[in-house]
Amino acid sequence: MTSSIPVKELMTRDVITFTEDEEVGAAAQTLSKKRITGAPVVDSEGHVVGIVSEVDVLTKRGKTVKEIMSPHVIAVTEDTGVEEAAQLLAGKRIRRLPVLRGGKMVGLVSRSDILDFFALSHWTCDNCGHWERGLEAPVICAMCQGDSFHLERGAPGV
Repeated sequence: MTSSIPVKELMTRDVITFTEDEEVGAAAQTLSKKRITGAPVVDSEGHVVGIVSEVDVLTKRGKTVKEIMSPHVIAVTEDTGVEEAAQLLAGKRIRRLPVLRGGKMVGLVSRSDILDFFALSHWTCDNCGHWERGLEAPVICAMCQGDSFHLERGAPGV
């Protein structure tokens, strides 16, 4: 099996988004009601044009989302590997990455999505059954030196 799992396997597909002309008060209510810390801002064609976060709402002045959003969006494609996405999230100190196909948003991958994947998945050696956690398959099995692994979801041994 491939050692790199694409983010499309664990991304959130039903994403809350805002439009540029949405009022800041309405965006704040949505963030609060849905208990999320931010969301992408999209244009009428579904292209991501910004991100608005709770910090933007609390610290910036403006009437519309366009006036307070962060216009510099870091995004990935649906075939980007989970480990690469995790490194981007950690390295850029951001909480979420829009997932794009043809420039349009098809999902969102967050730090919690990747943490859930890590907590609930493991790689099992096809030779001896030894398992270990990781965002990518091990290169070699620590027990038998095998090099073939498959991904299992759920607690080991269940």
